[in-house]
Amino acid sequence: MPKAPAPTVAFTEPLTSPPRVHHPATLAELLEVAGTRKRLVEAWGVSARTYDTRKRSPGTCTIGELQQLARVLHVSEEELFAVVRAEASHSESTSPA
Repeated sequence: MPKAPAPTVAFTEPLTSPPRVHHPATLAELLEVAGTRKRLVEAWGVSARTYDTRKRSPGTCTIGELQQLARVLHVSEEELFAVVRAEASHSESTSPA
């Protein structure tokens, strides 16, 4: 059975001309292209420490945090949840037992 492609989030950089579209496959990649850490922490409403933890371990995100991040970044909740779910599943399957 062929392996399904990893989910991605379509993210457009709003302040570039012409707008650049990215398709990051991880939460960390999305956060990297979305803006500065300081700006994202303020807009997302999380502490810098929480930002770092979520970036490193996306499976620790709460549903509310992901919904807020989707609103802040103007991305689809469904796409964002799919990316984080895939990352969490992958890290669980590769973690030593």
